[in-house]
Amino acid sequence: MNKRFVLVVDDSSDFLSLVELALEPVAEQHHLGILHATSGQKALAQLEQYPSTAALLTDLAMPTMDGLELIRRCRTRFPLLQIVVLSGRSDSGAIIEAIRAGASDYIIKPPTLEELESSLLSALERYSQLDRQLQVRDKLEQYERELAIAAGIQRQMLPLPLDSSRCRNVSVAALLMPARHVAGDFYDHWLMPDDRLAVCIGDVSGKGISAALLMAMTKTLLRSHIEHGSTITEALTATNRVLASNNPQAYFVTAIAAIFDPTTRTLEICNAAHADPFCISADGGIRQLSLPHGMPLGALETSTYQSIQVQLSAGDRVLFYTDGVLDALSGDLAEQERVWRQVICRALAHHGVDLQSALIAELSSVWVAEHLPDDVTVLMLELSGSAQHSDVLTVQREAVGM
Repeated sequence: MNKRFVLVVDDSSDFLSLVELALEPVAEQHHLGILHATSGQKALAQLEQYPSTAALLTDLAMPTMDGLELIRRCRTRFPLLQIVVLSGRSDSGAIIEAIRAGASDYIIKPPTLEELESSLLSALERYSQLDRQLQVRDKLEQYERELAIAAGIQRQMLPLPLDSSRCRNVSVAALLMPARHVAGDFYDHWLMPDDRLAVCIGDVSGKGISAALLMAMTKTLLRSHIEHGSTITEALTATNRVLASNNPQAYFVTAIAAIFDPTTRTLEICNAAHADPFCISADGGIRQLSLPHGMPLGALETSTYQSIQVQLSAGDRVLFYTDGVLDALSGDLAEQERVWRQVICRALAHHGVDLQSALIAELSSVWVAEHLPDDVTVLMLELSGSAQHSDVLTVQREAVGM
């Protein structure tokens, strides 16, 4: 911590000596250095040289630059500095003018020892409070900058559009709405060398930076294992083992990994305690798939997982989601799921090629929360008879207008 100073300004050297002598006990007790100047110009030079000066005690009547001008300049250049006027003028006009210029206290000469000590101690306390507030503000601004950087990095981690020349009979649409600057939800999709389509979706417990870091780790592990030849059950098992082996905060991740085979139109799905996806048929029928549930990733190191095969038909759509969708709805779980089904049906009936806009419009009409209580992620596979492209969008809560 920098040593703090008090600066006494008066064009009378004798008065400066008396004030310095009177302030010595307080200065020693509070580890203050005492500075002095005989003019406003010299005072400004001292303040530039000693920026940790906490208090300025100044006369008003001084040649060249009077005390009022000194106060005004100090207010502009040294916003934390606490200014006390020591003046022989006792009229209310002088006092009001000094306070308006930026002084926080006014003592009429000759001051008593008690007045000097009391005024200086009050000035030091005000300075300390303002300094703490400034430090908190600086830390918050730094945190906001770091969050903005993290959010940008997270957006860059979103999967790239699928190669339409290789993507046969299936399209992918996704929506991600972070509840905060960064999300603990994730999704991923990519084409494997044999043109099968791999997809993942997950939800990390907790929010903020810690959840975002665990999200990035989980997503990277899952994709790496699958790309290196692991089945989705093996990928979830291996990822769980890594997360659970060093998890003192007891974080966990619910997730689904799936692989779609365009040749057989089969979807292999493996679920780690995540919400079961919906399957919507070409005629509009909607059903929720019943999947075997394993433990959340990171919860138990010895957990294993099993998958099932789902046979799909042309025109079918499989919609994966995170439970943040339900958290923003009113009612009990049964009511939330009922409303969510209605939202899905209405969005799919009107979305055309823009599922994101349709979902945002429908969800915004039923959400009751002013701010999202949790991240919201939706990922949909749609089977067709021709090659399609993937359509990906990340949306901040503010863009929804809620």
